[in-house]
Amino acid sequence: MIRAAIVSAVVLGLAAPVGAAGVKKDRVDLLVSLICKNGGSMETSKAAEILPKHGFTMQETQSIVAELEKRGQVQATAGMATLKLKKSACS
Repeated sequence: MIRAAIVSAVVLGLAAPVGAAGVKKDRVDLLVSLICKNGGSMETSKAAEILPKHGFTMQETQSIVAELEKRGQVQATAGMATLKLKKSACS
């Protein structure tokens, strides 16, 4: 159940309000790093496998994705089934 919630947060988090107040930089950096290590994108099934291991909650993930969207570093693809970082985010 928690896996599905976190996956939804990653993929659907793009619709969350922009303005990730309270998001810690190290957590943003960790999520970006995990996605970069996964080839720069993350499908829902992979997010369900990886993110809980690193303690990401749905609320935190939504805030981080909103911040990444605000920065123009992320986009959802394949019917919002995949979160993809722009190349500059992984360099």
